[in-house]
Amino acid sequence: MANPHPLLEYTVFFGLAAVLIYVVGEYLAWVYRDEANSSHSLPRHFAWFERLDGVFSRIESAIHRITGIDPDREMNWKQYGLAVLVFNAIIWVWLYAVLFFQHGLPMNYVGVDGQSWDLAYHTASSFTTNTNQQHYSGETLSVFTHTFAIGIAMFLTPATGLALMPAFARAFNNEENGLLGNFYANVVRGAVRFLLPFALLIAVILMSQGSVQTILSGQLSANTLTMGVQDIRIGPHAGIEAIKMWGTNGGGINGANAATAFENPTPFSNLVLTLAMPVSTFCAIYAWGVWVGKRTHGVVLVAAFFLIFMALTGAGIAGETGANPAMDVEANGLSVDQEVGNMESKETRFGPTGSAIWGLSTTSTTNGGVNSMHNSWTAMGTLSLLFAFAMNNVSNGVGTGLLNILMFVMLTAFIGALMIGRRPQYLGKKLEWQEIRYVFLAVLWLPLVVLIPQAHASISSLGTEAIANPGFRGFSEMLYEFMSATANNGSGLEGLGDNTPYWNVVNGTQTMLGRYVPILAQLAIAGSLAQKKISPEGEGALDTESPAFLFLLIGVITIIGALTFLPALVFGPIGELFSGADIFLEG
Repeated sequence: MANPHPLLEYTVFFGLAAVLIYVVGEYLAWVYRDEANSSHSLPRHFAWFERLDGVFSRIESAIHRITGIDPDREMNWKQYGLAVLVFNAIIWVWLYAVLFFQHGLPMNYVGVDGQSWDLAYHTASSFTTNTNQQHYSGETLSVFTHTFAIGIAMFLTPATGLALMPAFARAFNNEENGLLGNFYANVVRGAVRFLLPFALLIAVILMSQGSVQTILSGQLSANTLTMGVQDIRIGPHAGIEAIKMWGTNGGGINGANAATAFENPTPFSNLVLTLAMPVSTFCAIYAWGVWVGKRTHGVVLVAAFFLIFMALTGAGIAGETGANPAMDVEANGLSVDQEVGNMESKETRFGPTGSAIWGLSTTSTTNGGVNSMHNSWTAMGTLSLLFAFAMNNVSNGVGTGLLNILMFVMLTAFIGALMIGRRPQYLGKKLEWQEIRYVFLAVLWLPLVVLIPQAHASISSLGTEAIANPGFRGFSEMLYEFMSATANNGSGLEGLGDNTPYWNVVNGTQTMLGRYVPILAQLAIAGSLAQKKISPEGEGALDTESPAFLFLLIGVITIIGALTFLPALVFGPIGELFSGADIFLEG
């Protein structure tokens, strides 16, 4: 069966995404309406959300009683930040212990061994920070590890991100009290009301399409056509895949990730999983407008980042639906032209367009799941992937993505106000040097933590020995790995021999620096703003709901991403693009 026309796939995907972002955005705004201290009012056609409150409230109350959480205990930004670090440190210790000692754990039916100290350090750091970068094949983990370590972390780490959003909203809705709510209560609410219901729905859809869901067995044995016996690894594929995509996680049970039929069986399941990535992140941007009482402002922010996402996806589709230059008939004297696009290392179920949309959904969020081998993409396609990283994953991750986006929004509001000669402020709160210094730290932290290790790896044998392909592509392999780790994405260009002490320690450290330094800076901003009065916006103030603000925001994001990473991109995909060096690559 032939794949649909690329323009049709593109239009259907973004049309569905836009509708779902609105619906889920209203739901998420309702979930945290009280925690954000918002005067949120539900549109009439969403009033049925209130019927769910009784069920969710009972579950949350039970968890509060068992864990000793007092949801009425408010925290300032330092207490909130400390709670984030302590909570995530507990997750890290649990993951490291299970990964290192998994050989002796129950449900270890396939004889897997524990990970080395450096690999366990990287894996624990990666999954604790919602990065889920894998320097191992998923089949090397036991069912126990996937279910009770990795699976639990896939819920708790995006719940950490969700818990940050209402705290930041309180900074703009509160007046001079400096309090941001209760971190632990917000984690529970996000997990119970947002992550669990949607993950369950997606898992049921996957199982209806043929995805595997088992817990008590680790493998099946099948007789092959050549009279041999093949051991096939099975596990809780549907459940892990669901939260992997909805929670912007990315680490798969299978080494081939969502290219396998166990995780992603049909074109319909592929569409559902691809939609999960932007919907679970963009919905928070819309919800932000609801929390601060300006739905139109939320729509403007969604539109700005959505247009960037659409443009990058269009570039990725253009790169992958065209023939690889190495397959050009006239230039290379080949007998068969590549009319169906670049099919190298892509599933025929999804084709170049479905793979390109997925790939840009991956790198435009912090979801590291893949359904094709990115190292086999053309130079144009690879450039679009890396450019999405350069803009800090566009919509970024669940929860934390909103805060990262607001750093660019506040920077744009600051610049825009100075351009028109007005006092810088955003949503009624003055923006002064105390806030802007942390905004710059959060915005410039990604290039700082990426480019310094990239420079070292490029001149050190510790870095270059891991490269599988020479020249521009080899440079891109390293750049992609560092960007993926620091931006908490987790996907890989692959072709890089990254399971070494050097790469495990460097990437593991990058995941934590890329996660927690911006979070603490953003909480410091929230704490500062929460102590300020709300000033009414006077006549002539910067209009954050106008098309002019929308395009200024796009310009600021693009320029910062381009200026900081352009030299590195020239040595990678841009150099490859202009050299015509697309080849069939290893890995």
